Amino acid sequence: MTLMEQIQANFLEMYKMDWEFGIYDKDGMKGLVVQGFLSPENYQKIVGEAYASTAATPQQ
Repeated sequence: MTLMEQIQANFLEMYKMDWEFGIYDKDGMKGLVVQGFLSPENYQKIVGEAYASTAATPQQ
């Protein structure tokens, strides 16, 4: 395992514990994806559902 893979695995475990302890809710976890701290794939592993962007669509 490369250093970067190990770092990503450590962050995945950290965010998983934060989810389990209630520190982050779904919106908080989505925010981590938007900021690039968590991948959509890891979001799904933690939350149990596929990541769907909550970006608002422009009104006409």
